[in-house]
Amino acid sequence: MNRFVFTCGDINGIGPEISIKALNKITPRNTKDQFILIIPRNVFKTISDLITPEFEYEIINNRDSLKSIPTQVHILTIDKAKQKVGKPTIESGDAAFSVLKKSFEVIKGNYASAVVTAPVSKTALKLAGVKYPGQTEMFADWCGVKNFVMTFLSKKLRVGLYSIHIPLKDVSKSLNIKELTIKLNVIVNMLRNDLSIEIPKIAVLGLNPHAGENGVIGTEEKNILEPLSKQKFLNAKVEGPFSSDAFFANRKFKDFDMVFGLYHDQVLIPFKYLNAGKGVNFSAGLPIIRTSPDHGVAYDIAGKGIADESSMIEAFNSAKLILRNRRKYVRS
Repeated sequence: MNRFVFTCGDINGIGPEISIKALNKITPRNTKDQFILIIPRNVFKTISDLITPEFEYEIINNRDSLKSIPTQVHILTIDKAKQKVGKPTIESGDAAFSVLKKSFEVIKGNYASAVVTAPVSKTALKLAGVKYPGQTEMFADWCGVKNFVMTFLSKKLRVGLYSIHIPLKDVSKSLNIKELTIKLNVIVNMLRNDLSIEIPKIAVLGLNPHAGENGVIGTEEKNILEPLSKQKFLNAKVEGPFSSDAFFANRKFKDFDMVFGLYHDQVLIPFKYLNAGKGVNFSAGLPIIRTSPDHGVAYDIAGKGIADESSMIEAFNSAKLILRNRRKYVRS
């Protein structure tokens, strides 16, 4: 039996809704697994009035109760949190952070095997005084891991990000061969251990238009990125740098197991275009398994009962696959 933690995300967004909707579809197909949804008790009551839970559940307020409860779904509640649906608030940021911290405690206490996190608002987190720019950085810090990579997974395309939540003007000066090599090694290990790809093939994208045009439109490619392809990565092939526009226009990504981009929108625009809200965010390089939908809090449709839970379900499917692959890799 495996246990999976679900977090409710921003309580003013669609997180609570897609969590219940996803569990409604997941639980009948995964009867040997158990699930823990962490959510403020009043928010669970509100969302249950909107989206009826179609699973049996037990409401608990202490993680130690997880030891003895056989019910398939456990609703682990935190203190009441004031909602203002459709807007980022101090209260929603504080509640999201409290739920995430609780989910990490559950994982570290060996009460569960993986965590699936609903979307949070960076604005709300900042309003609440949370120092982290996102969930990836949050879990990496709690795990004590410095070398990690935000990745996005789907059947059509897999991408990894060199830089995550930094201004575009800072990307160029952040590039260096040592850090690029570290992150590529994280990706190689993730592809082999978590996705069971024995000899991964990775494409590195260029920073400048036309991948620098031999130094005419920038020198980052010649000085920093081209030397990467000459390095040896354990049981992996690394190629590039490629000009981003031609690479995606010619669908070259089909020839690779992972595309490594240098900044957020470089790879997330094509990824989200191809996957239409059905991709998965995975934090590579962590000792724990943490996945998330590839979309945001969607304040504009929150509270209307019309949110699509597809990406939340895919996040669970990916977490389960990665868990199975990690156990297989350890046994081998």
